[in-house]
Amino acid sequence: MLEYLQQIVVLAAVAQEQHFTRAAERLGISKSQVSKQVRYLEDRLGVQLVQRNTRSVSLTEVGSRYAEYGSQLIATLDEAEAMVAGYRNEVTGKLKIGVAQSFGNTLMTRHFAKFRQAYPDLNLNINLFDHRPNLVEEGYDCWVAIHEHPPEGMVARKLADCQFKLVAAPSYLEARGTPQQLSELRHHDCITYQSRERRYDKWPFVKGGTEQVVHVSGQYTINNAPAVLEAVKAGLGIAYLATYLINEEIEKGELVELLPEWQPCLELPIYIVYPRRKHLAPKVREFVDFMLQEVGDPPIWDRHHE
Repeated sequence: MLEYLQQIVVLAAVAQEQHFTRAAERLGISKSQVSKQVRYLEDRLGVQLVQRNTRSVSLTEVGSRYAEYGSQLIATLDEAEAMVAGYRNEVTGKLKIGVAQSFGNTLMTRHFAKFRQAYPDLNLNINLFDHRPNLVEEGYDCWVAIHEHPPEGMVARKLADCQFKLVAAPSYLEARGTPQQLSELRHHDCITYQSRERRYDKWPFVKGGTEQVVHVSGQYTINNAPAVLEAVKAGLGIAYLATYLINEEIEKGELVELLPEWQPCLELPIYIVYPRRKHLAPKVREFVDFMLQEVGDPPIWDRHHE
């Protein structure tokens, strides 16, 4: 029985990491031992669980479903460890955090440094991405998400609401002119953000209680918000960007706010999301409390707690 438990936990780690070497590092065993355990499990079950190639691994359909049970075992073990750590009130070990990429590239670095100073025995594993993760299967303790719809079955605590501005570089405005009406945006190069899950080419605005949505287009569609910022600073077009990315550039004169009488009104909340646990690990509890306290100071955005 113990051998079987080891095999399914190894498979779950492979499923989460999509790589034998990273799974081995996570489990603290050798890569060859990971490969052997997966092979023994496949031989015992009589099915192929993993598809291997030279760079990475992926799971077959039955392998993915079987690995889910291993993920549940790991989650149960983590909760048991959290229960004991809660009695000792220890903030130690590794905290695996997913962060919305644009947010992590700008504001989060200084917050992580401050949190780490408060808890020097804690190791932070920070992952920046824009997709919607499976927190349990991928082994995340929490996710700082800029997302309209946090995942069901998780605890999602709202940190703030993003505020937006319409901006362009002085060089672009000199070359193409400054729009005076929202309708003129249709005739300008507008830099739009697009990821695997979202496409923002319909920009909402409000003035005096009247809302208007403008369908924009341009020569640049980019899947990374900081890259959109760099493109607009280079004079490649007009952008609709979160204020936490651009306040400093506006103050320096590198960007100009356009049509200020029309307030961009995209509703994009920021949540801290974590798996629902009967016993929340002290490291997760302390990080959540820290984020609720630290993130969202004006004038970057208007802060709203739930």
